Amino acid sequence: MSIKPQKIVAVTGARSEYDLMYSVYKMLDEDARFDFSIIITGPHLSENFGYTSQYIENDGFRVLDYIYSFLDSNHKLARVSSIGNQIPLLAQSLNREKPDLVIVAGDREEAISVTMTCAYMDIPCAHFFGGDIAKDGNIDNSVRYAASKFAHLHFVTLEEHKKTLLKLGEEEWRIHVIGNPGLDRFLATEEINKSEVLAHFQLHTNTNYAVLIQHSIITEVEDQPTHIRITLDALLETDLVYFVNFPNTDSGSMAIIEAYNEYVDRYPEKFVLFKNLERNMYINLLRNAAFLIGNSSSGLLEAPSLGLPAVNVGSRQRGRIYGDNVLFVDNNKKQILSAIQKILLDKEFVNKVAKRINPYGDGAASIKTVEILSQIELNNNLVYKNITYK
Repeated sequence: MSIKPQKIVAVTGARSEYDLMYSVYKMLDEDARFDFSIIITGPHLSENFGYTSQYIENDGFRVLDYIYSFLDSNHKLARVSSIGNQIPLLAQSLNREKPDLVIVAGDREEAISVTMTCAYMDIPCAHFFGGDIAKDGNIDNSVRYAASKFAHLHFVTLEEHKKTLLKLGEEEWRIHVIGNPGLDRFLATEEINKSEVLAHFQLHTNTNYAVLIQHSIITEVEDQPTHIRITLDALLETDLVYFVNFPNTDSGSMAIIEAYNEYVDRYPEKFVLFKNLERNMYINLLRNAAFLIGNSSSGLLEAPSLGLPAVNVGSRQRGRIYGDNVLFVDNNKKQILSAIQKILLDKEFVNKVAKRINPYGDGAASIKTVEILSQIELNNNLVYKNITYK
C-alpha cells in the first residue's frame, strides 16, 4: 500500500526570503514523499516592488493561493494593517487546504502571521532562521523571536542560534542546525563572466563596479533621507559605477527610493537602478563586483562564499556573526570612503577575503532539511509545546 505524501505548504512574502528558501522548496517539490505548494502574499504581489510572484511562477512551483494583504504605503501603520489583513485570509486558506505542515522563513510580517495562525489552528509550523541576533533595534528581531515561540519546528543556521532558542525555552528536539539554505542555490548558480554581465546592462566590459543595497530601519525612519544621501555622496567620490538595488518595504523605504531616483537622474553615468533581476544575473552581478555596500544581510550571509568584500553602513546587521569580508562603518562619509579604500588597496585584507570562509554553511542545508522532514511525525505531539526557560 502506498503512503500518502505529506502535504507541505510554504508561505512567502518577499523575494529576499524566497531566494534563501528556493533550494529547500525545490527539493520538497521534487520529492515524491511530499505534496508541496506555495502561498504567495506580501510585497511579492506589489507592482511597485517588481511583482516578484512572477519569479515563483516561472520556477514552476504550484501556487496554492494568492493573499493580497500588503498595503503599499510608507507609513508605519501600513505594515501593521498588512499583518491584520493577512491573518484572516491566511487562516481561511489553511483551513480549506488542511496542510500537514506549514513552512515560513525569516523575520518579516509573514513570519509572525503564519506562525501565530498555525499555533491557534493546531497546524504544525516550521520556522527558518530563528535564534539569530542583530543588535540594531529593528522590529525584525522581535518578530524573529516571537515567531520562534509560536513555531513547532526550528531550522536554524548556526549552533549559536540553537543555543539562543534553548535559552528562550524551546525544546531541543525541535531545533535542527542546517546552515544557510540560501547558499545552496547561490553556490550552484552557473558562472557568467564580467563582460557578459556588463553587456546585459549595455556597459563597457572594462567597467569597474560595485553593488549598493541599503534598507530602511524602522527605528530610524526620519533619518533615512540623510543616511542614504551620505552613502550616495561618498560613492560619488570614487571611480566606480554602482548598481543600485531597490530597498525592502519597511517604513522609510520610499525616502530611499526617492534619493535613488534623484541621483540616477543627476548622475546616470554613475548609478544603475534596478528593482529585481533574474537570480542568476543578480548572483553574477555580485560575483564580479569589487564590493557590496549598504546594509543587506547578503553581505554577511552570501558574500563571503564569493570572496566579496562588504561595507555595512549604519546599525543594521550589527551584532550578527560575520566573516572576514565585512567592514562595519557608521553613517559617515569619511568612514565609508576609508572602508572602500581598504577594500581596493589593502592586499592583506583582500587575500583574507579571497579564502571564501563562510560561517553560515557549505551549501548542503536543503539536503539536511528534507531528510529531517522525512523523518518527523507530523502529529498532535508536535503542536503540543512545553516551554522550559533555562
